[in-house]
Amino acid sequence: MWVRLTFTKVDPAKLDEARAFYNSEAISGVIRKQKGYRFHYLLESVANPGEAISVSAWDSEADGEAYEKSGTYAELVGKFRQWFTAPPELKSYEVRE
Repeated sequence: MWVRLTFTKVDPAKLDEARAFYNSEAISGVIRKQKGYRFHYLLESVANPGEAISVSAWDSEADGEAYEKSGTYAELVGKFRQWFTAPPELKSYEVRE
């Protein structure tokens, strides 16, 4: 399994709004339709309000990379620009069993 993490910083006063959009069909609905999709979650920091991590899991590295290279990832991240207080950072990890 391949996991991708997008580290973000959001205006804490607008976090509820950003969370609702993340969970909407406009974002979550699109992610769920991608080849190899397993799950995704939005993690919110308890210690540092406004810090969040979007976690998505894929069947394979190829599926995760295809999602990014298709332009869909960039398009969805772009829809969050109004809430970001810093540029997002994408990192990928392999889950080994």
